[in-house]
Amino acid sequence: MTEAKPDTPITLRASSTNDADFCLQLYQSSRGDDLRGLGWEEDRISEYLEMQYEAQRNLHASDFPNASDEIVLVDAKPVGRLTTNHRADEIRIVDLALLPEFRNRGIGSQILKNLQKQASFEHKPLRLQVIRFSRAVGLAERLGFVRTSETGTHFQMEWSSDTRV
Repeated sequence: MTEAKPDTPITLRASSTNDADFCLQLYQSSRGDDLRGLGWEEDRISEYLEMQYEAQRNLHASDFPNASDEIVLVDAKPVGRLTTNHRADEIRIVDLALLPEFRNRGIGSQILKNLQKQASFEHKPLRLQVIRFSRAVGLAERLGFVRTSETGTHFQMEWSSDTRV
């Protein structure tokens, strides 16, 4: 695991329709291992994940119509996606995903720390939802997020400059 250097040029740019194939590839890269463990064929997994991706896109468009959808770039190369929704009472991380070869390198931490600075400046909590068994739970907790509620599948987590660890 190689940590991202503090001077690693991580930038964001608005997502566009030209990013559709990349976003589907990114979505598929972050899911499907559990289906492989069940013995599913790759064609079936791919088809299923395409349907799930479309469902997620529709849900986000419905639930977060004003969300900011951005592509994460490292050295000007697309490596991930960040979707945030800024409301009067919170900043919500709707989705943050990185390609497998860019995970565990400090990139997600840098992005979250930048959002924490923004939330602190705006005096708003920073909130997210994460799948219970995701390694992202540990990352969020290391950065001071606390679990505020849970379902059978997800944790709701929050960071506030007033309650940070």
